[in-house]
Amino acid sequence: MAKPGPAPSVTPEDVLDVFAAREDPTEPLTASEVADALGCSRRTALDRLGELDEGGGVASKKVGGRARVWWVPPDAGGGSSWRDGFGAFAGADSGFAEHARGERAALNAGLEERRRDLS
Repeated sequence: MAKPGPAPSVTPEDVLDVFAAREDPTEPLTASEVADALGCSRRTALDRLGELDEGGGVASKKVGGRARVWWVPPDAGGGSSWRDGFGAFAGADSGFAEHARGERAALNAGLEERRRDLS
């Protein structure tokens, strides 16, 4: 019987997608809830949340001895309402969405290369 491989990598964008998928966009989440939604370890979720926190993509607050909740601040631009609104501003036929996806992919590739260099 083969050993299972490592868990698929979880990106900060995956974490933001969890926040965007909530029915109530104002509801904060715990790292465990994010981990459950992504099918990853709590440590992995905490690592990605920490990366997003440093970049301003999420905010957090300690709510107990070891408990912390996380949310996407309204000015972070990571929520689906921002994406939808900006897409509407740019116009459906403008090609903006396609251009933005290409830029995002290029930025993510550069970030991943830098992470490998630092490892």
